[in-house]
Amino acid sequence: MGIISVEHRGNLYWLGRYEERVYTTLHSFFGYYDITLDKDKNSYRNFLNSLEIEDSYGDYKGFIRGFLFDKADGSSVSAAFHSAYDNAMVIRNTIGSEALAYIQLAMDVFHSARDTKNLRLALMPVMDYLLAFWGSIDDKLFDGEARTIIKGGKLVERLDLYFRFNYEHKLINSEYEKLCHILARAPKGLCNTQHLAILVEVMAVENSYKERQEEVLDSLGKLFEGHAV
Repeated sequence: MGIISVEHRGNLYWLGRYEERVYTTLHSFFGYYDITLDKDKNSYRNFLNSLEIEDSYGDYKGFIRGFLFDKADGSSVSAAFHSAYDNAMVIRNTIGSEALAYIQLAMDVFHSARDTKNLRLALMPVMDYLLAFWGSIDDKLFDGEARTIIKGGKLVERLDLYFRFNYEHKLINSEYEKLCHILARAPKGLCNTQHLAILVEVMAVENSYKERQEEVLDSLGKLFEGHAV
């Protein structure tokens, strides 16, 4: 195993975050998408509010086109996809060609769904390829530090979005326990212990994160500060 440079630590961390951002955002999007189509054409605004994104899309059709597929929109799923791919390309020798291929396949299917009439059906393979990417990471990324950083990024992003979308406590707690397990095996100095202590304090009390969400999100974002980002 080689020594991972600070730059490549950042690539691993942000690859984990951006890949998870695509997956969990799409997963959460479908619930709002169904409500928008069946009941309330403005429900997408609740989705944007959860992500603290201003509604600049005009209507739900503009939201679907812009938020999903407009690469120039920094908040879009497309932008996250491309950021993930850019980071993956830099560290392709670390993560392996199979993992990189799954990202490419997911992106190709995603963009081919732009003009489809059945968006949910068209995007299901995207979710499958993203899961296959993580399966490849679990099976073939043998460098312990690299695995810790990329999976740490994944869990940080997942918790961030779970907090924002107000997921059930048991789901949030499950992902928090996974993050703690990852950090317990992390090399010394990789994690910012000050921000970890805040997270531990908040999570010790059920649903405390709802009252301290801004603080929790800030500490999550700085958990690998100075090391991976």
